[in-house]
Amino acid sequence: MAKNEKQFQVQDGTQFKMNYEVIPGVLPETTLFIHGNLASNRWWYPASEVWEKQSQRKLEGSMILAEFRGCGKSSAPRAASEVTMDRLAQDYLDLVAHLGLKQVNVVGHSTGGLIAAAMAAKSPGTVQKMVLLDPVGAKGVKFDPSMTEAFEQMKTNKELVGLVIGSTIHQNNPETDFFRQVVVEDAFRAVQTVGLQILKALDGLDLTAQISSINTPCLVLHGEFDQLLSVADSQALAQLQKQGQFEVFRGVGHCGNVENPSRFVERVNQFLF
Repeated sequence: MAKNEKQFQVQDGTQFKMNYEVIPGVLPETTLFIHGNLASNRWWYPASEVWEKQSQRKLEGSMILAEFRGCGKSSAPRAASEVTMDRLAQDYLDLVAHLGLKQVNVVGHSTGGLIAAAMAAKSPGTVQKMVLLDPVGAKGVKFDPSMTEAFEQMKTNKELVGLVIGSTIHQNNPETDFFRQVVVEDAFRAVQTVGLQILKALDGLDLTAQISSINTPCLVLHGEFDQLLSVADSQALAQLQKQGQFEVFRGVGHCGNVENPSRFVERVNQFLF
C-alpha cells in the first residue's frame, strides 16, 4: 500500500536515507506525520484511508509520512550518537526543506509527538500547528529495567514483539492482518535496529526549556486507556506551551490512530483545519 514512496538522503555525514511517502490531495493543508518507536509509516494507513475516502483526493494538501532512523524502510543508525531527539527532529526539518515547503502542520504519535515538539522548538516558523497523540513528555521517560530486558529479548523473539506491542493497543485483536503483517513485522525490524536506542535517548532527557518557548497552536491528546505513558506528562507538555491544549481521547489506549481512525481523523480535522 505504498503511496508515492521515495527516499531522501540527509546531508549530515551519516549516509542516512529517510523513507517517506506523499499522499496528495487528501487534506486541506499539507501535514507531516511522525510515527512512534517500533512503528512505521504504515501506522497512519488506517487514518489515510479515512481521509482519502472523505476527500476523494480533490483537496490542496498532502499527507507526508516519514520514517525516522531504523524504522520502516529508512536506513538504520550506525551509531548511538545518531539517535537523539534533536537529531531526529532535524532530519524531519531537513525533509521539509528538501520538499520545498515553508510551513507544515505536524502530527506525531508517542515518541513522534516529542520529535514534533522538538521540531517546533528548533524552527518556530516551520511548524504551523501540531497534534501530539499520546506523546512522550518533555522530560522523556524512564522505563522499568524489565522493559529494557524485554527489548533485548524481542530482537530474536517475534512472538514477544507481538505481546509487547499488542499491550499498547486497547482491545487489540492479534488475529487481524494489520496487526500480524504490519504492526508486528515493522516492530520486529525496528527493535533490532533502533528500538532500544530510543529508550536510552529518552532516559534522562529534559526538553522543558526548549518546549516552553513554543508558540505554535498545539493539541495534546492522551488516550483514556493508555497504560504506557503518563497522562500527567501529557498534561504538563501541553501546559508548557504558550498555545497548548490538553484533551483526553476517550475510548482508546495508546494508539488511537489505529484503534479508532475515524474519530482520530475527526479530531485532527477539527483542530488543524
